Amino acid sequence: MKILNLKLTNLRNHTKLHLKFDSGITLITGNNGSGKSTILEAIHMLSTGRSKTSKYDRDLIQYGKDFCSINANIETKDQEFNMELQIIKNENFENASVKKAKINKVAKSMQYFTGIFNSVLFSPQDIQLITGSPAERRKYMDEMISQVDIEYKRSLNDYLKAVKQRNKLLEKINQGFGGQDEISFYTSQMLKNGQVIQKKREQMFTDIEQTLRETGEILNDKKTKLEVKYKKNEINIERLNEFRTREIAAMTSLLGPHRDDFEIYFNGHNVTNFGSRGEQRSCVLSLKISEISFIEEKKNDRPALLLDDIFSELDKKHQTAVFSVIKGNQTTITSTSTPDFLNDKHIQIINL
Repeated sequence: MKILNLKLTNLRNHTKLHLKFDSGITLITGNNGSGKSTILEAIHMLSTGRSKTSKYDRDLIQYGKDFCSINANIETKDQEFNMELQIIKNENFENASVKKAKINKVAKSMQYFTGIFNSVLFSPQDIQLITGSPAERRKYMDEMISQVDIEYKRSLNDYLKAVKQRNKLLEKINQGFGGQDEISFYTSQMLKNGQVIQKKREQMFTDIEQTLRETGEILNDKKTKLEVKYKKNEINIERLNEFRTREIAAMTSLLGPHRDDFEIYFNGHNVTNFGSRGEQRSCVLSLKISEISFIEEKKNDRPALLLDDIFSELDKKHQTAVFSVIKGNQTTITSTSTPDFLNDKHIQIINL
């Protein structure tokens, strides 16, 4: 997959920006604060539909403006098309906004929009997959699978809606205001969609197992054993019945995919608790490289690669490993200067 050109309007510090991209490697350089990372984030939003860094979409809109937009022409193995994502302020509610998506100027739902164009973003913040909260890792699972599986997206959307409504009813029951008759419907929705989500998460970890192991050996040595353990908070009818009293007391749903997690092990130890910084970075890099293989296998097309100023934090061995993955993928790199290993390569350079 390739991005041919990109237009940003009122997106953070980019009032109007128009870029064209080569099919190989593009290096975007500029001082800190020039908006390099914003460009990669915008491209990645065309894949996932949401910001990597902002809690509220509205925060992406340039100060003093009413909207922002991301517009790009995309090329896949089969076709070329235009994608547009627009975020419009809702003045009636704080932090609220409206998100609109279009394909070839025709309005589409976000569920349809996400996953048409695939990309993998590498950034220094990826270390949060190791050191951050379980919510960070759930978000990673959701974005990765949603890019390639529309059934997963539907199930996740329906599941989260059911959890929200069920939690309201659990609070209502706790306070003695009824809700017993209604809760069974949302429980059944949670159960049905939750089991689909967990099955697909399990399959995803099975699919990346070999690539993860092989990449770990390349980045370290042949004796390295890298593995991911999926910590499934299993949802089934027996456990729902068992936890019913506790959920009413807690006024929240205690079972299901919204409480899942995963752990990465390096030679038998959990890198979150016992890994060195170097081991943690190696594990994250292996996971991201596995993500590339996963998307390529499911979509039969190479995702676009977005490397956000990561080379300053990688040694030469890890830089070489990343570069070996770049071959064959359209790759956009941001940096304050040209990384050494690109000096003898044919690349497009964009200076901001």
